[in-house]
Amino acid sequence: MSEQPVMRKQTPRWQDVRAKAIDATFDADRRRAGERVALVFRWLFLIVIGALNNLNPSSTPEEKVVIDVVLFGWAVLNVTVQVLLVRGYRPGKQFSLTTMVLDIFFAAAVVYLSNGFNSPFFLALFLAVITTAVRFGATASFLSALVISLLYLFIGGSFTPANFYVDPNATIGKMFLFLVVALSTGYMTRELERERRAAVERAAQADSLRELSMNLVSDTDIKDIFDVLVDHAVQMTTAEHGRVIVSSQDGFSVVAAANRDGKEAVPEAEVIDEHQLGQAAGSGEAVFSSDRKNMVVPIASGDGATVLVSLSQATGVFTNQDLFAVDALTGSSAVPVANALRYQRSRQEATTDGLTGLVNAREFRRRLDAAFARPDRRAVPLSLLLIDYDHFKSVNDQLGHQHGDLVLQMGARIVRATVRGQDVVARYGGDELAVIVADANGAAAQRLAYRIVDAVHAAAVSTIPSQHLTFSVGVASYPEDGFTATELVAAADQALYLAKREGKDRPCTFPQLVTELELADGNLVAMLAEAGPQVMVAVAHAVDHRSPITQGHSSRVVAIADAIGRRAGVSSSDIENLRAAAFLHDVGHMTLPAGGDGFEAPGHPEEGEKIVAGAKFPGDVVAAVRHHHDRYDAAKSDGPAAQPPLMARILAVTERYEALTAGRGSARLTPSDALAQVKEGSGTEFDPAVVDALGRAVQDGGLELNLPDIALPAVSSAPELVPAT
Repeated sequence: MSEQPVMRKQTPRWQDVRAKAIDATFDADRRRAGERVALVFRWLFLIVIGALNNLNPSSTPEEKVVIDVVLFGWAVLNVTVQVLLVRGYRPGKQFSLTTMVLDIFFAAAVVYLSNGFNSPFFLALFLAVITTAVRFGATASFLSALVISLLYLFIGGSFTPANFYVDPNATIGKMFLFLVVALSTGYMTRELERERRAAVERAAQADSLRELSMNLVSDTDIKDIFDVLVDHAVQMTTAEHGRVIVSSQDGFSVVAAANRDGKEAVPEAEVIDEHQLGQAAGSGEAVFSSDRKNMVVPIASGDGATVLVSLSQATGVFTNQDLFAVDALTGSSAVPVANALRYQRSRQEATTDGLTGLVNAREFRRRLDAAFARPDRRAVPLSLLLIDYDHFKSVNDQLGHQHGDLVLQMGARIVRATVRGQDVVARYGGDELAVIVADANGAAAQRLAYRIVDAVHAAAVSTIPSQHLTFSVGVASYPEDGFTATELVAAADQALYLAKREGKDRPCTFPQLVTELELADGNLVAMLAEAGPQVMVAVAHAVDHRSPITQGHSSRVVAIADAIGRRAGVSSSDIENLRAAAFLHDVGHMTLPAGGDGFEAPGHPEEGEKIVAGAKFPGDVVAAVRHHHDRYDAAKSDGPAAQPPLMARILAVTERYEALTAGRGSARLTPSDALAQVKEGSGTEFDPAVVDALGRAVQDGGLELNLPDIALPAVSSAPELVPAT
């Protein structure tokens, strides 16, 4: 599957930062709008007060001049503010506080320099109240009204008990009027702010929905889609927890969850209300709980499943605004979710066996390769079980394929119920299952195999009359039994061969087969002739057990030869013969005396030729085993017919490179140094084309993924390689 864009979840921390940024921007915009409104009111009051001052017949010319000077200063302030705003200046809190104080100062000065308590210019004080409301809100406006009331009463000493007694209602009424103006202006400002904030939130939600839709459309990974969907649902509402739940014939299953505090899991105490979920799934409409603390909204239905968004909170209640937000969210995501469900279903069908519900053979191989590609593969054990249904052919022959399918399904359920949750169970073939046992060595895998055999006994699944289902199980483990995925499968298959040969209804391990071959003595040729490829990996391991210095030799040779052969133009049909020759190239050692310090015993190619030929392997394999130590330039003296075959030439280069990189018979070299030493024999000892293929394999890293890092016993002086004969 192609790599999909990564959708980042909006974490609560990011939401807090975003909220603070929006609030800061909103406050700055409000102050700027407040200054603009103050400009309008200021000009209006300056004109009115100027007209009252100059048209008042009871004022002297000197008093009029003084008031005009104050009004002129106030007008200069207004012009300065207007110029700054026109040029794009964004007023901060200090700027707004300064203009507010100056408004109060000029208003108080006009009242102080006029008739004090009885001055008609007290209207100027209303300007300070109104502009404070539009700048800072209702609370600041109310506080400024209290301050201005006190200033109005006491500036210039105009307030006396006598004045109060003359007209107490007017005095109290004017003070009350200041407060009423402050409250009404502040209330209107607050409502405008609320509406504006709601508009901003709706715009943010719309932007979030657009972003969500783009992400959902560009991704087909259903887990990512559900994660982003539930996170948006929580953040766009007052919900504390959210879950995406899939309703199907099998019941309700939670597929994604999110919390406002950023934690992935929903509290364990919060259970699924299946009645509420069923109502929403059946009606296709949103459903609230009776206390409105829970809300379920359906998103999409298809292929027998309905996707639901379930939101909950402990303190507050869900409002219609929350429902509107979630409806908008689910409406935007309905098509992508439906597409993702279809994609998920098609992908599941492509990776799942339709009869048993297990993963199919292709998906099994992909997961096994992925396990071998893990960075920590060398530090983590891995085991493989191959399970064969005993006497299954007789079930189909006597009772028909329909009953055979039922037996396959029952056996698959038994295995699935017996293994651990992290183990992968696959239908490997017609009547074979495979189990990838993660993080388990050979002993643990063998115990699991016995549990599977016991479980199928306990189930007593009827196969044919008077018989019940039994399993034969082959067990192999990395790194003891195989260094690569292909070799591990072959080892498990050969252990399964041993289980069936020993009477079926039992588990057998690969080391058991290796031990049997080590003890075969004169029966080795007969066993190879009987089993052929079914035991050749075990034969290679038995050969490698002859000395501590040869541990892992055959497995490494197979991996290197495979990499070289693919780059040297060996056809795919001949690759298997090359691998067989690599496994069996040292089989001649099995008939030679054990012991000694020599890495390669003289005469083993000839003995190997006899064994492989007697076991009826193809001629190419026999020739490769016989000539894998022949020099490439032998043809110069003996003629073209004496040139070693291609597979033998590949094995010759492979053996030298493997010995150098493993430290067999010499100091261990790095891949590049080992390649350089092999190149010294190019054209004489080794085929130049094969050496070039090895160079390409080393250069492109084709060997590093497969070759294990083995530990050989330390030697004071390494023995020399026995020259080819």
